[in-house]
This record gives sequence, structure tokens and C-alpha cells, in this order.
Amino acid sequence: MTPTPTKADSAMSEKRDRYGRQIEEAFEAASKLAGSALPPSDFYQQFLNRTLSAIDAPAGAVWLRTPQGFLQIACQVNLEKVGLENRRGGRQCHNEVLRQVFQAAPPRPMMLAPNDRVTPNPAAPPDAGAIPAANLTDYFALFAPIVTPEKQSLGVLEVFQDPSLDPRLYPTFLNYAFQMAGYASQYHQFSNARSASGVERTFAQVEGFARLVHTTLNPTEVAYHVANEGRKLAECDRLCVGVRHARRKVTVEAVSGADIVEKASTHVRRLRKLMEAVLQWGEPLTFKGVKDAGLPPDVSHALDEYLNESQPKLLVVQPIRDEREKDTKKPARSVLVMESFNPPEQTEPMIQRLEVVGKHAAPALYNAAELKRVPLKFLWWPIAKVQEGLGGKARFYTVAVAVLLAILVGVMILVPSPLKMEAKGHLQPVEINKVYPKREGVLRALTVKPGNKLQPGGTVADLESADLRKEQTELMNRLNSATAEYEGASRTLSDSHALPPDQKAQLETKKALALKTIASANDQLKVLNDQYFAIPNKPGWFDAKTDRFNQQLQRAPGTSQWTVLNDDRSLDLIGRTVRPNEEIIRVGNLEGAWQIEMKIPQRNVGQIMRAFTTPGKHLRENGDTGRKYLDVDVLLRSMPDTRYLGRLYLDELAAEAVPNKDEHDENEPVVTAYVKLNLDDIPKDKWVPREQFVTGLEVGARIRCGDQPLGYSLFHGVWEWFYEKVVFFF
Repeated sequence: MTPTPTKADSAMSEKRDRYGRQIEEAFEAASKLAGSALPPSDFYQQFLNRTLSAIDAPAGAVWLRTPQGFLQIACQVNLEKVGLENRRGGRQCHNEVLRQVFQAAPPRPMMLAPNDRVTPNPAAPPDAGAIPAANLTDYFALFAPIVTPEKQSLGVLEVFQDPSLDPRLYPTFLNYAFQMAGYASQYHQFSNARSASGVERTFAQVEGFARLVHTTLNPTEVAYHVANEGRKLAECDRLCVGVRHARRKVTVEAVSGADIVEKASTHVRRLRKLMEAVLQWGEPLTFKGVKDAGLPPDVSHALDEYLNESQPKLLVVQPIRDEREKDTKKPARSVLVMESFNPPEQTEPMIQRLEVVGKHAAPALYNAAELKRVPLKFLWWPIAKVQEGLGGKARFYTVAVAVLLAILVGVMILVPSPLKMEAKGHLQPVEINKVYPKREGVLRALTVKPGNKLQPGGTVADLESADLRKEQTELMNRLNSATAEYEGASRTLSDSHALPPDQKAQLETKKALALKTIASANDQLKVLNDQYFAIPNKPGWFDAKTDRFNQQLQRAPGTSQWTVLNDDRSLDLIGRTVRPNEEIIRVGNLEGAWQIEMKIPQRNVGQIMRAFTTPGKHLRENGDTGRKYLDVDVLLRSMPDTRYLGRLYLDELAAEAVPNKDEHDENEPVVTAYVKLNLDDIPKDKWVPREQFVTGLEVGARIRCGDQPLGYSLFHGVWEWFYEKVVFFF
């Protein structure tokens, strides 16, 4: 049997139906608000009023996130009447509830009964939540998060509801608040989309404006593009463009909306005077109905004259300077004049848009003005006509590049140029003597110092050898023993009348053997002393001496001497054992001929040898029968602005490549060669000055390997790399 509905049930059903209709109407109204272009303050005020009225809620608020990440109230209705301040800590507990709803992940709504608390999270630390999250009011508190499409919290919708209603309605109200918060989220999404669309549209307009003003180099055409299109961007009533072609005089090139600028009219003449005065001043002029008392006299007078002709409520005269105008003491090349007869209350956006127009117009106007100043246009005007006849800039450039490439390739192939191989070297005398000890010994003294002059065979060091002393001592002992035997036999023979004949014969034999031993010991001792330059009366001591000069080389008689080339090596050598293969001192004949000891990289040797073997690529001494040689351009590091001439002979080129010991960072082997300098058949003006002959001076050299095509002479390294890495690979 079906129970009969009571009067309370009928009232509850009627109230539920009424709230349902109001909620549906609220959803429809919120949907329209979410798609509107209202500013946030107006939207949230209307949104909150509609949210509360649909469920007869007495109070509510909307909280939004600040840029710093905190919640701040955006709008509220009767929030002060719910009693947040009536109980101690009520506001702090309420803020804690807002924080938890705002930071919940994932976002979810929350409802708290009057004087109810949020159940603490068991996983939270013991000291977390020193202030409890609670609703210390006499109303039901409904909280719904406002989120982004990425589920990031934007804010919180808060609704306070009367506690006297049927408890079964509050879950419905909570779901209603959560859905209304979703419409607020849609509003933010639509607002961001509209903002992005507006920015993109503005960027498109600016980009189109920038392209348009650079389509021509005629100053008048550029100025009209700036005036007409810039007026649309700046959203003003009139925009005028002036260009300074002379030192002071400004030409009014364009006025927006006017096809022709009547330069003789009073309006244009006063406008020109105003432009000139502001350009000389160098600062932008802004007039908003009241003239600034601090303006310069010329600017103030020109402004008064122009205002008598035109009465704008907003006037901005903006000098625009291109980045290439480096002389800031001169006035700017161009100037813009913006006029508005009914400006908005906020004029700053208009001025900012004018600055954007000026930023893009400045280079275009500067280019056009510079082109107008170019003299002798008749010289390059035919080129422009050819470009036009070919069908445009791109085709002209294509044809021009093709012709230039053909000419360049022809020049690279047909024009001969000397092929030069680079190398490095050092200056040195042709005659160099490295002094070595004749045998191993301890160096006791150096008898020469850096720069000392020596005659051939001069002593440079004294050494001591225990082995030499031992050999000398053994020979001296033999000599002394033989001498004693000889003298003893001689004394005995002096009394030969008392000796029998056989004993006398033995003494004669002994005496003869002693003489042979004495002669042999003296000869060996002389050979030993001469061989090792032994020092008399110092057993075991010997000298290190320089060699004789090469008799085959020509030199002035009596002028040549050995000169010590090394630095002072006393600290390094004295007291140290020196072997026969260790150099003690290096000397050179500085008064004789000089040469360059050159290190040729092995990658360049092939070209040099090809020049020596190819007829016409090399030269010969004394006609066709002399020595083959190549000319060498010499550049001294001490005189880098002068080029000298040397000569590389084929027989002065080593036949073996060796590691480059002088360059620690260079692993490529080198071939040693010697370049002769200051030969008799080299022009005197190509001789290296005698005062530049310093042993070890670094020299750069280029070996002339005959004429080759210009392209090969310049890029032979590239071709050889390509052949080795690509052609040879296949």
C-alpha cells in the first residue's frame, strides 16, 4: 500500500522543482557570460550574483590567484554577514580551508557544515596544519575550484547557504557550485584565446605595415604608406610625415587622407615649421590641450602658429631616428605628427602605437632619403633598366651571378699566376762548425764566451779524461823503463874490456831493443797527444778545438774568423761528462756567405720536385748546362714589410723527409733545404742587408714553382685535399 505524501513532502518537492528551474536558468546565463568579452571585474560580479540568486544563498565570494601564487578576493556578496570574525580564529580557519581547496590535487569541491572541520590527512606530518581547516560559521560553506584546461588551480568559488533547508538539498547545491566554477574556467579560457587572437592580429597588421613601407625607395611613396597605414595602426585622425633632406629644412612628404601635399598652403607651411623646430629641439612634443610652459621658444612659437590653423585635442610630434644615424648631434632624418580631435581618456596606448609605427617607418624613410641623395644616378640607372628588362630582381641577380661565375671561372683557368710553396726557416752562415770532444771526458773549463772571435783550430774547452791519463801513464812508464834499460846497458858496455864476448853481445841486443821501445813509446805518445789535443804537463787533460775553414769556398783573405754562436753554457757543461757525440760549442763564419736552413712540409715537396723536372718551370746557372734552381721570396720576421730574393738549388734539397723537431705541435715530416742569399747574379736591391744577418732569425719563404692557372695557384691545397679524400677514394 503506497504511503500518502505528507504536507512537508509536498513542500520539499515543490522547493526542489523550483531550485531545479533556477539552476537551469543559472547555467544558461553563466554560459552566456563565459563567452562574453566583459572585463574580469564585471564578469565575476555578475557571475557571483547569478550563482547566489539561483539557490537563494545569502553570501558568497570569488577568490583568484595572484601572480605571486596567493589567493586574493575578486568580488564578494554579504561576506561580512556570515560571521567569520565572530569567533576566535574563524578567519584563519576559513583561510586554511581555502588553501586546501586551492592546492588539492586533483581539484575537487568541498562542503563543510556549520562549525564543522576538515578531516585531517593521515599521511600529513604531525606538525602540518597548525591552524585547523574549519567552518566556524552558522552557515553551510560550499567550495568549488576554478581550474585551467590543464587542471591547474586559478581560484575558488565560495558559497554560504542557509542551514535551515532540507539536508538532502546541500549535495545538489555543492554539485551546482562545482559546475558554475566550470563556467568561470571557460571564461578564462575564452579570454586567453581572445587576447592571443588580438595580439596575433596586431602583429599581423604591424608585419604587413613593415613589409609595405619597404616596397619602394621613393621618399614620397614611402611617406604616403607610412601616413595612411600608420594612421590605422595608431588609430588617430591624421598622421603627417616629414623628411629632412637638407641640414635644417624639412619636407612634408605626406598627410594621411590627402592625395597631394600643397606645400604653399598655410597649413603645410606651419606644419613644416613645427616639424623643423621639434627636430632641432630633439625631443618628442606632446600636446593634450594645455601647452607646456617649459618648451623652448622656437618650439612654443611654432606650436602656437600651428594650433591657430588646426585645433587637435591631442597632438604628438615624434622625431624618429634610424639606428644608422650615428651622429646624434644632428637632427633626426624623419618626423611623425599625430593628431586626434576626439581622443580617448587614456592616450598612452595611442602614443605607444605611434612609437611602434615610428620604429618600423624610420629605416624605410632613412633608406629612401639616402637613395635620393645618391649622385650620378645615370651611372647605375641602366642597371636598373636591365633588371627590369630581365623580369625582376631575382632573375637579374641569377643572370648576373651566372655571368660573374663564368668570368671568374675563365679567369681562374686562363690567367697564369706563379705557384708558390710556403716554408719556414732560419738564417745561418754557410760555414758552421760544431765542436765535439775527441773522446769522452769531464769538461773542466770553457775558454770562449758568446760572440768571441776564434782562428781556425782555436781552443774552446779544456777536458779531463781518466782513461787518457791511464794511457799516457802507461806509455810514459814504458818510455821510462826502456830509457832505464838503455842507460844501464850503455854503462855496462862502457866497461866492455872486462866482459866476455857473449855477454857483450847480449847487452848490445838489449840496448837495441830498448831504443826500439823508446822510439815506439814516443811515437805512440805523440800520436795520442796529437789525436786528442792533449795539454802538455797535464796528464789526462785535452782540448776541444775548432776545425779549419773549407778551402773550396771563396772568401776575402784575412777577414774570416770563427764566431761563437751559442749562449753561455758554462753552468750546463762545466763538471759534466761530455761524450764525443755531444756538441760543446757551435761557431760560424759570420763574415762569409749566408743561407736559410728551410723546413719544407712534405705536402709541398711534390710541387717543388715537379718544378725541377718540368722544362720552363725552373732556371739554370750559366745557360742550359748549369745547376737547376728555383727563385725564393724571402720575408724576414725582423723586416716584415720588405721582400728579398733567394735561390734554392736542386742539389741543396735533402732526399729524405724527417720529423720536424723544431715544432712540437707539428707532426708532419719536413724536408730540409738550403736557400742561398746575396749571390752575385741576384740584383743588389734584392740582397738581404748585412746587418740583418743574425743566426737563428726566423724567416718565411715562398718557393716559386713556375706559372700555373690562377685558380690552381690560389686553391691548390683544396684541390689536393679533394683529390686525396674523394677522387682517390673511388
